[in-house]
Amino acid sequence: MRGSRVRPFKFSGIFPADDSVHALVARGKESQIAPIWVPVPGGSVAQYAATVRQPLPTAYAPATDCNGYFMSARYQPNNNCYNYGCDIATNSFAQPGRMHGVAMSPFTPAQVIEAACADGLQNLGQGYPPPSVLGGPGHVVALMLSAPDPTEGWPGDFHWARYDQRPGAWSQKDGGDQITNFDFAGQPLLNPATANWTVNQGPSTNGGDEYIVSYQFVSFMLVPATGVSII
Repeated sequence: MRGSRVRPFKFSGIFPADDSVHALVARGKESQIAPIWVPVPGGSVAQYAATVRQPLPTAYAPATDCNGYFMSARYQPNNNCYNYGCDIATNSFAQPGRMHGVAMSPFTPAQVIEAACADGLQNLGQGYPPPSVLGGPGHVVALMLSAPDPTEGWPGDFHWARYDQRPGAWSQKDGGDQITNFDFAGQPLLNPATANWTVNQGPSTNGGDEYIVSYQFVSFMLVPATGVSII
C-alpha cells in the first residue's frame, strides 16, 4: 500500500529511531534489558556483553576475531560496521562519537568524521594510504556515507570497511550481518573508494518493495593501536 511501510529500513551503521535495544536512554531510566549499562554524556548505553578488543594486528579471521563475537549468533546482531572497522566488539551497536558526547548531527561527512575523531580515529583523507601506513601501527578503515533523503524518510547512514594487514585486502560487516570480504555487489573488496556500495535498504514509502541506497566513499581513517574508545 502506497505510503505505508511494511518493515523498517535496514541500516549498516545507525539503528532505527524506535530501536530501544541500542538507543541512548536518560540516566536513571536503565532497564533490565541489558546486563551492562555504560554511562556516556547525556545518558546510558546498553551493552549486551563486555567489550572485547582484538590484540593482534588486524587479520581477516571471522571465526576468531574478537573471540568470534562478530560471527556468533549471540553477539553478531549487537556489533555493526563501526565495531568491526575498529576491531572492538562493544556489543552495543557502536556509534561514532557516542562515547564522548559528539553527535552526528547534522548528518554530514564532516560531522561523522568529527565524531569518529572524538573516539580516537585519525582522518587520512581520500588518497589511498601508502604501504607504510597500511602496514604500520594500528589499522586503516574507510568511511562511506548515504545522505539523508527526506522524501523517503531516510535519515542517512554510515558504513565502514576495514583493511586487513593479512592478507592485505579489505573486509566489512553490514549492520548486524556477518563479516565478508566482498562489496555489496559480491565483488572482492580491493579498494573501498571504488567498490560498489549500492544496496536495497527498502521498502520505499512511495510504493514498491525497493529503496535503493548508494553509500559514497568519504575518507580513509586510521584506527590507532591504542587510545580508541567507542560504545
